[in-house]
Amino acid sequence: MTALSPPRQRAATWTRPSRLSGLVFDAKVWAFRARRALRDVAGGPARLAKAEAPELVHTIAESRTPLWSDDSLAEQAMQVGKVQNLRVACRALDGLVIPAGAVFSVWRHLGPPTRARGYVAGRMLREGCMTPAIGGGLCQLSNALYEVALQAGCRIVERHPHSRVVPGSVAAAGRDATIAWNYVDLRFAPEQAVRLYARMDEDSLTVQLLAAQPGAPVSVNSAGLDAAPELAEARSCGSCAEVDCFRHEGGGASVAYSAATEETVSAGAAGISFK
Repeated sequence: MTALSPPRQRAATWTRPSRLSGLVFDAKVWAFRARRALRDVAGGPARLAKAEAPELVHTIAESRTPLWSDDSLAEQAMQVGKVQNLRVACRALDGLVIPAGAVFSVWRHLGPPTRARGYVAGRMLREGCMTPAIGGGLCQLSNALYEVALQAGCRIVERHPHSRVVPGSVAAAGRDATIAWNYVDLRFAPEQAVRLYARMDEDSLTVQLLAAQPGAPVSVNSAGLDAAPELAEARSCGSCAEVDCFRHEGGGASVAYSAATEETVSAGAAGISFK
């Protein structure tokens, strides 16, 4: 499989989504999911195992990013939901050993982001808008994984950039990697065996790759990756003032946002810090 990084959808302005565009979007999603499922059955990446691997102790790549990027009240529920989703995903990935040359796939190890598996509503980029969605916010983890893969000199098998700049993200610098179950994946292969470290504290997400031999991370020039200064900034349904949008009052976003608030507050009571 060759590296996949399609041209970005360049857009200097935001376009209001419509019911028709939403239906078309959903139809494409189901088609892409079916195609990816068939391809993975035919020859997808193997599922890797967790192991202690005491020889893999040297940090060769590291990413540390803040969990709380928006302090506004309107975005609080989505921020808390994102943190819960990252917590579930980190549990699934932390401790995985990736043999030399083996392909690591984010979705192969996370599986579908469903309520039954502990995921709640967070922000997801859809049609240029940040909307409530179960499992939303996992792109912070995929961005971090892409960063450490670059630092460690891994072969990038598959990577997709965001179509909009998400406030507080690294999309504008071309160091982002969006994911969407199951057809938009991040896949990479290290040159040497590595152990994946993915954990959170109260304020930050830390992702590392540990190897048997110490070594300085590879210097990566951001300007040469996939810089896209013309990308429009994504809008958020939590704070958007587009009252004519069909997702506004009663059209989907406000209802979903209210439900998301209730469910993420419940998640917060289970151990997530509000900030």
